[in-house]
Amino acid sequence: MKRKTGFTLIELLVVIAVIALLMSVLLPALGRAREQGKQTVCTAHSSSLAMCFRLYAEDYDGYLPPAPNNGLWDNAWEQPVILKKYDLTDNKAYWGIAYEPYTKSNEIFHCPSHERVDDWPEDGWGYPYQHFFEYCSYGLNSYVAWNSKKGRNFNFLNDPKRPAEMILFQDHIEQKMEVRSDSFTVSAGADINLTQWRNGGTLGDFPNAVDECFRHGDKSNTAWLDGHVSQIRKTTGHDVPRKWYTGLSTNEEW
Repeated sequence: MKRKTGFTLIELLVVIAVIALLMSVLLPALGRAREQGKQTVCTAHSSSLAMCFRLYAEDYDGYLPPAPNNGLWDNAWEQPVILKKYDLTDNKAYWGIAYEPYTKSNEIFHCPSHERVDDWPEDGWGYPYQHFFEYCSYGLNSYVAWNSKKGRNFNFLNDPKRPAEMILFQDHIEQKMEVRSDSFTVSAGADINLTQWRNGGTLGDFPNAVDECFRHGDKSNTAWLDGHVSQIRKTTGHDVPRKWYTGLSTNEEW
């Protein structure tokens, strides 16, 4: 007589347990590898975009343009019959518009780890509008848009004394960073950084806003004026010098 073959219940449970154990080991590793890939793409985007700043500056005697404070490329949010691309004079425009002729695509302004950026919830917009903000993952240092100390636009080629030590832009929930409220440093009179974006701050509760600034495994990809890109670890700001934003030799503010 032929004997029936098959798994016993105990053997089946052992196989399931082994599979579950392998998954528990492999899935986190796969997640880390996936995030590492996203960070690599973001770094490549940031490096290329930093070069676009230099190309723009070389074409305009070193001067960078004024930078709008918002994050839209066009008026698609209004659902118009005719789509209108914004320029820098539109109050809802993103600063990246100035550099589009050098990038050829706004894809370079997208970080694949980006989940949410400022979508004006205080004005009643909020998360349902987030898809209009897909290509504004990086926050520009406001000090490279306007040299308030000299009362003119920033000169990329001549103003910075230590370009390797001045931030150009970085992963951020804000599209343009003011030093006093939404940079990584602690400003005078404050005891922590990013005061605008912490729950209970000036915008009320904005969950995960600070995490979005450090979206790569608690690190923020940061582009510097000399073109190199590095990471700043999640911080409360006391280890981030203010001069990284102002370009000054001390921690004073303009």
